[in-house]
Amino acid sequence: MRFREVRREARRNLSSGASRAVLLMLLVAAASTSLAALDAAEMTGVIRAAEEFRARGASITILTADGSVDGRACDALGDVEGVRAAGALAESETPLRVASIPQNPLTFFRSSPGFATMLPKSTGSTEPGLLMPTAVVETLGLTLGDPIQTADGPTVLGGTYDYPDDGRTTGMGYAAIAPSAPDTKFDECWIDAYPVSQATTDLLYTAIAADANLPDTGPQLSQHNMQLGKPASPEVAFGTRSTVVFPLAGFGIGAMVGFGAVWLRRLEIASALHVGVRRADQTVTLLLEALAWSCVGVLVALPAIGLLTQALAVSDLIPVAATAALTPALTASGAILGTLAAALLVREQRLFSYFKGR
Repeated sequence: MRFREVRREARRNLSSGASRAVLLMLLVAAASTSLAALDAAEMTGVIRAAEEFRARGASITILTADGSVDGRACDALGDVEGVRAAGALAESETPLRVASIPQNPLTFFRSSPGFATMLPKSTGSTEPGLLMPTAVVETLGLTLGDPIQTADGPTVLGGTYDYPDDGRTTGMGYAAIAPSAPDTKFDECWIDAYPVSQATTDLLYTAIAADANLPDTGPQLSQHNMQLGKPASPEVAFGTRSTVVFPLAGFGIGAMVGFGAVWLRRLEIASALHVGVRRADQTVTLLLEALAWSCVGVLVALPAIGLLTQALAVSDLIPVAATAALTPALTASGAILGTLAAALLVREQRLFSYFKGR
C-alpha cells in the first residue's frame, strides 16, 4: 500500500470509531494532565519555599564576635558573587531616647554602610541619618529627611526598613540604626547568600579584624531566622521532590494504553494480515492512529501547566514548564511505543486462538 492509502485507512479508523480514539485520547489526557499538573505544582512549591526562605531572612547568616568584626571587610563580602548583601552591626549599651516618646527608648545600633541593604524592604540610607523600622516611623509621623530630636542631639530620618515578627531574631523591630564609618570594630557581620553553602558561610571569617581579641568561645555563627529550619540546597529539594518520577509514570501509563488499544483489536489485525495486508502497512496505520489520539490527549495538559506556572519569574517559568511538559511528551511517546510493541506481537498464525478468546 502507498503511504497515502495507509493515511486514508488510519483516518477512516479514527472517524468510524474502530480505533476507539476518543476513549484513548481521554485516558491519555487524564493521565498526562494530572501528572503534569501535580509535578508543576510541586516544582512551583519548591520555588515558593525558596522565595519565602529568603524573604523571611532565613538565608542570612550572622557571625558574632564582640568588638572583633572589621566593618570594611564585612561590607566587601557584598561584592562576592552569590551574596545579595553584607554588613556589620553593633548594639550600643545605651538606648536611644527620642524626644516625642522619651518613656519608650529605642534599642540603638550602629552599622557599617553596607548594612542598610540587608534589611527587608529597606529604603537604604537615602539621606544621612538614622535607619528606623517602618512601624516606628509611622508612629512618629515621620518621612524621609525629617528631623528627629534625641537625648544625644538632633538627627534626621535617613531610611526605613520592615522587620516583621516572623521568626527573626528579636531586637530590631523597635530600634534605630546609625550608619557609621566602616573602619571601626563591630560585634556582628551579616551575610545574605542563597543558596546557603559552606563556602559562602566561611567567607564570614574573613571579616574578623587582624588585631581582634576573640573571646575564649571564638566567633559564633547563627541563622537569622530558624523558624523555617536549616537551609537546604534548592537543587536537592528539586531533585528529591515526590513527583520527580511522574514523567516515567506517564511513559508507563502511555505504554499500557497504547499496548492495550492494539491488543484489544488483535483479532481484527490478525484477520487483516490473513487476507494479505502487509505487516508494515498495518503497523504504520496503527502508529498513525496512536500518534493522532495520543498527541491530542497530551495537548490538554499544556494549558494546565501554563496556568500553574504563569506567576513564576521568567527565569523559573521556562525550566519548570519544560520539566512539567516532559510528562505529557513521554506519555505520548509511551503510547506510540506501546502501540508498536503490541502490533509486532500480534501473529496471523494465532488468528483461531484470538477468535476463540474474543
